[in-house]
Amino acid sequence: MRIRMDRSNEQLVIAFAAVLRDFRERAGLTQEQLAERADVSARFISLLETGKRQPSLSALAALSDGLGVPMSEIIVALETRVTSSA
Repeated sequence: MRIRMDRSNEQLVIAFAAVLRDFRERAGLTQEQLAERADVSARFISLLETGKRQPSLSALAALSDGLGVPMSEIIVALETRVTSSA
C-alpha cells in the first residue's frame, strides 16, 4: 500500500502569495504587467497572490524573469517569511 504525500501546505502558499505581491509592488508592476512579462495570465497572478494556487518550478522561473530577480531571491524571501511566522 502506497502512502500519499500531502503536497498542500497552507502556510507556505500564503507566504508565497505575500512574497510575490511584495516583489511585484516593489518592482512597480501591476498584476497585468507582471503577467505579460512572465508570459502567464493576469488571472494566474491573481490566484497566486490570493493563495488559491501555488506555482510550479517553471512558473516560478517565469515569475522571477518577469520580476527581474533570481529565483533564489524569491525563495530566500519565502523561507524568511515562513520561518518568522512559525
